[in-house]
Amino acid sequence: MGLLHHDVTVLNFDQMYTQQLQLFRCADECIELADIPATNLFCTQEALSEIRRRLSARTARGITFIGSGNYHYISYEFLREIDHPFSLVLFDNHTDAKRSDNLWGLLTCGSWTAEAAAKLPHLKQVVMVGVHADSLIDCPELSSKLVLLPDLEHPRQLLSALSADDVYISIDKDVLDRSDAVTNWDQGTMRLRQLTVTLHSLVLSKNVIGIDICGELRIPPADAWRYADQIRLNERANLAILESVLG
Repeated sequence: MGLLHHDVTVLNFDQMYTQQLQLFRCADECIELADIPATNLFCTQEALSEIRRRLSARTARGITFIGSGNYHYISYEFLREIDHPFSLVLFDNHTDAKRSDNLWGLLTCGSWTAEAAAKLPHLKQVVMVGVHADSLIDCPELSSKLVLLPDLEHPRQLLSALSADDVYISIDKDVLDRSDAVTNWDQGTMRLRQLTVTLHSLVLSKNVIGIDICGELRIPPADAWRYADQIRLNERANLAILESVLG
């Protein structure tokens, strides 16, 4: 049991990590994606093809920092690479399972879990932890695989719910109380300590085949000085998450 790969990758969609120097120094690899058009909130097929090309060249497969939750859809690509049965553990204030007729054919930050459940045969179970904002699921492929844990009181609740030993973990910091992180989305009430203790328990008890983290506060780089306190708070949360899974 444990974390399979300890490498740390930063994806540069939005320049958010240039303001988090301690975290950036922990990265083994940085992949530039900011120049690809049509990637904010949703991703066109052309953009997705270019993202896949660049991701295929990466050397790390362990822990990936994505950036803003607007790019959380990239988790679908990491799940797509897994070639054996596994469970997804999603820490998020949202289900990310809302499909829109107006965005048919596009992968979005609000639909990627539904797309993964419908299209990835190795994904056997989705356990959503902390979801409060939109718990209605209208995707039958996802509903049949889904376990909802909106209020996690102890890590053993999650461990007992998991049906597989191999687990992928995806974290959106909007699951956290605003005293522990600040995002662009409405947020939940989970405390950072509760999240890190649960992550540590997962790493001790399961084969963790990958982890991604998003939920940075998306602001123009020129305005970073206005949000210095929030950036520091988010960096502190990111470093605590890293320590919980690596330490």
